[in-house]
Amino acid sequence: MMLLLDTNVWMDYYSASRAGHVKAFELIDYASAHGIDLLYAVNSSRDVFYRVAADAKQACREDSGGVLTDAEALAAQAVAWASVEHMHGLATAVGSDESDVWHACKTRSIHSDYEDNLILAAAQRAHADFLVTGDLRLLQHSLVAALNVDDMLAYLRANDSEDTPSEGLALGQKRTSQPENDAPVTR
Repeated sequence: MMLLLDTNVWMDYYSASRAGHVKAFELIDYASAHGIDLLYAVNSSRDVFYRVAADAKQACREDSGGVLTDAEALAAQAVAWASVEHMHGLATAVGSDESDVWHACKTRSIHSDYEDNLILAAAQRAHADFLVTGDLRLLQHSLVAALNVDDMLAYLRANDSEDTPSEGLALGQKRTSQPENDAPVTR
């Protein structure tokens, strides 16, 4: 299974102060432990780098009364680099090209956010099984199967508890045969 994580999920993962941090960490940890392939749109790494550095700098400013030293700025940049390198170790970047721009422009009548449309293009390019996002509008307008973090975790756990890895079911797919030594399955 392949999950493309939206930028907001990665930001939740790397920023402990964000409301979705615990759930994002839980999802990524679960996926890693169960051999689920994680993906990210290459432009998400740029956004993660920028936001992690900006958040670290802001935290330093708040701690020191508004002053950011050169050493703190360098440390913030080092944290941003470490986050992107870690992200790259956990997941595979999905590249982009002119066709993604075309796709983003052509789908704006369905969903008007250009960056979100690039995420959708990446999910389609990679043939991701799911897009995981915290963006409610993107969930409503996604052209690929999309779930929020909580629902993705529930889906993965439900399949994990019901099926062996070789028997995984696709979303909406029903079991066509009974598992051995189990009561009849009714759905």
